[in-house]
Amino acid sequence: MKKQLAALLVISLFALLPSTTLPAAHAANPAKHLSTAAQKSSLASLKDLHHGLLYSMEYTADYKLDDCLQADAIDISSLINQMQHSLLKNNTKSPVNTNPSGGCSAFTAKTETGTLLYGRNFDFKMDMTAVLIRTHPKNGYASIGLADTGWVGYGIGSLDDGKTDISMAACMPYLVMDGINEKGLTISVLKLDGAPTRQNTGKHKITTTVAIRLVLDRAATVDEAIALLKQYDMQSAMDNANFHFLLADATGKTVTLEYCANDMHVLDNTFITNYYVTPSMNGFGHGKDRYEIIEKTLAFKKNVLTTEEAMSLLSLVSQPETDESTSMTQWSALYEPNSLKMTVAIRQDYTRLFTFYVNKLS
Repeated sequence: MKKQLAALLVISLFALLPSTTLPAAHAANPAKHLSTAAQKSSLASLKDLHHGLLYSMEYTADYKLDDCLQADAIDISSLINQMQHSLLKNNTKSPVNTNPSGGCSAFTAKTETGTLLYGRNFDFKMDMTAVLIRTHPKNGYASIGLADTGWVGYGIGSLDDGKTDISMAACMPYLVMDGINEKGLTISVLKLDGAPTRQNTGKHKITTTVAIRLVLDRAATVDEAIALLKQYDMQSAMDNANFHFLLADATGKTVTLEYCANDMHVLDNTFITNYYVTPSMNGFGHGKDRYEIIEKTLAFKKNVLTTEEAMSLLSLVSQPETDESTSMTQWSALYEPNSLKMTVAIRQDYTRLFTFYVNKLS
């Protein structure tokens, strides 16, 4: 009898405690256009890290880089069409954002011990969520990078809302805007004003984001990256803008790669924003205020920063959302090529940082 009373007492006490029931998880989003089990596994790994603003994904499927390099896509619309044909089934269609306006800033510096730091703000005013993509290609280097899913119509929280078809997430390796591979090769792309690059020398054509994928997968150094890109005719992803790249590797070598009047220019600049640094372009573009802040800060610090100072500099040149079309810092990423590490702040929230490594889950 005493045991029965004791059991009833325990049950009664539990009934008085606050409910610990967890909220119901979102139902899996539909993805009816996927063509392989590996794609399904990759999309099943999507994980919301920050209230629909940042996700991670372990991408294990074949994204058919060689096919993409042979496809001769000339802009983001033709690239999306090619990926839909190559990677998906049933001829899915997805909204494509072909006219966003961007800011962006990038720089390299060194710590007191001589290790390289690579800072990058991605400023694009659009409804989007960021996805940390981890890839391990069979014939290439492992890498991590941040993808902008706004290009294919995925806004905040849409990847796990239980209703949005996320088949186009299978194309995310080609939506990476900046990243680092297992050799420490780091790259980002920044928008420029003016006419788009349209090289036409008879080589296979390559668009801006496919160039990033190629470099991350197959280049160990800056020199190797440049040699790879010289094998293709560069095509700007948008018809109303141009782009340039900041590349760095684990040796500390940093270059700016620009295409002016369809010619490739390799420059020693270690920081850029959104105007040309090739002398013949006479500083055409915007973002000179951010450029000068970076320039003066690095000069004052003699190009030596702590990781905290590097992230503070990114914060200093970040942009809130305003009426200006080039506003809105979506993320700030600090890469450490010697330790294969990335630290990320989302939407100017520098009080909460996310850390990722190329060769280990985090």
